[in-house]
Amino acid sequence: MNSTIRYVKEIRILKDTDEPDLMAIRAKGIAELKKLITPVLKPKNYETVPEDGIYELDFVMDDSPDEITNVELEVEVVFKLKSLPKWVKGVKINAAENSDIELI
Repeated sequence: MNSTIRYVKEIRILKDTDEPDLMAIRAKGIAELKKLITPVLKPKNYETVPEDGIYELDFVMDDSPDEITNVELEVEVVFKLKSLPKWVKGVKINAAENSDIELI
């Protein structure tokens, strides 16, 4: 893929008090896009008229064929996990131009 996460902006460790072994890591960052991916509606090609009279469109993500630069987008991901090793004291997340650590 032609995109990278340039910067880590924020890390949050989320723990469930009812299940102490269960946790989630939420990370926010800035992504640099080389290609624009946009949501589009693509009409179906009909060889015959549908009997129900319904015109269908697919809701999809579409790549632009042109390469672009200097587009930045804030992104967020949540990673759920269970049973970390006992030695773990924190989590470090690396991006292309920085990293960040959150202690557990």
